[in-house]
Amino acid sequence: MTNIEQALALLAAPYTDEHFFARALKALTLVTGCRWAGFGRPSAQEGYGEIIAFFDGNENLPSFEFELKGSPCEQVYQNNQCHLIFNSDLQKLFPNFDLIKTLGADSYQAEQILNEKGGMIGHIFVLDPKPQKEDCKSNEFFRLVAQRIGVEYQRHIITQELEQRQKMIALSEQYMSFVDTDYIYRVVSKGYESLFNLTQEQIIGKSVFELHGRNVFENQIKPLLDRCFRGEQIKTQIWVHPPNHKRPIFLDVHHNPYFDAYGQIQGSIVSAHNITELEQAKSRIEYIANHDSLTGLANRRSLFYQFEKLLKVEENASPTVAIAYLDIDHFKSINDNYGHQIGDLVLIEVAEILTRASLQGDTVARIGGDEFILIKTFEQQLATLNGQVLLDNLRIQLQHALCTQVSIGGHKIKISASIGLHLVDDTSAELASLINQADNEMFKYKQGAPGR
Repeated sequence: MTNIEQALALLAAPYTDEHFFARALKALTLVTGCRWAGFGRPSAQEGYGEIIAFFDGNENLPSFEFELKGSPCEQVYQNNQCHLIFNSDLQKLFPNFDLIKTLGADSYQAEQILNEKGGMIGHIFVLDPKPQKEDCKSNEFFRLVAQRIGVEYQRHIITQELEQRQKMIALSEQYMSFVDTDYIYRVVSKGYESLFNLTQEQIIGKSVFELHGRNVFENQIKPLLDRCFRGEQIKTQIWVHPPNHKRPIFLDVHHNPYFDAYGQIQGSIVSAHNITELEQAKSRIEYIANHDSLTGLANRRSLFYQFEKLLKVEENASPTVAIAYLDIDHFKSINDNYGHQIGDLVLIEVAEILTRASLQGDTVARIGGDEFILIKTFEQQLATLNGQVLLDNLRIQLQHALCTQVSIGGHKIKISASIGLHLVDDTSAELASLINQADNEMFKYKQGAPGR
């Protein structure tokens, strides 16, 4: 297995814990041939950086903090370029930075890590005791690692926040109450005061309907209470919108029937936690896992899931589905002429064009680099047309949308795309095989079209 194959295998491994960052850095050393690799971010302490993961070619070293001033890392955060390299004489360029003296490093190369809004959240870097040279292959791999670490690091942060909130929720004040079979609050905890903006004395004796309103009572709360009044223990999660709250809240709710001395149900003991932030954090993790961090489109994972779901749902209806595989023409030239930041904005613009050109029920995804996929489901009245006619019309529609000039960062940039189309005639075929056929058609189109 070659170094690049080993590196890609390391990078392809799923994120399970913080060890992912160490694997990614090992992959970076394999491709660049450098001795050391690190992943850093600005520290909470002003003027300092924090190395979260550091690989020295043999093992992973503990995280540490350092002063940014006078270090090559300082240049990464001050420089507008995503990629930075100091080919040699590193110790002469940064004579007061002790780490490079200790290591004996002579060269340094780094790539900024950006979040989905384009803000810098950190950087990856390599150091070596020998001079380094610019290399297109290693530069592109640098960029790939930075993007992957950026996505996984944001997911890691949210997961940590999620775990912290779970602990906080376990210790937080609950909403606890006793509601009788006439739907009247007979006992409430102090937590209900913030829920209704009333004192406990003002809440007790009022009905659930009176405090929550007819819609919430009849459609959400009453059905649960009625089940409890029939003897059922209930654990559920529901969205409710208290009248004095600007937004709905998500509650984890337990209902337990309360029996009197004669075994008769007199009401329900209700215990609830406000887990709105927890639910939002879960939703955020799910979003990151299923969307491309740059464009917001579906990623490869989401594409395969949605495509498989579409074919399964429509299996008996024999849907007319087409796959469009799109590759932006001359995208490398755009990056070379205008820089990667402009290139990223071009990709975002292409994503918006494809989204506008698609209909509800279609799936638009970015699967890497400058390659996009559109899964098109044709409406019933169009599905009766000849398959080739459908593909020809789709090609015309997409070329008309994508063959255009965009204004980005003061530049007017002409864009176009090579498009491969495949009409799905076997819904039982492997999804990867169907997409590969569209990819092959795109390659044939690109090879046969002059100037592409």
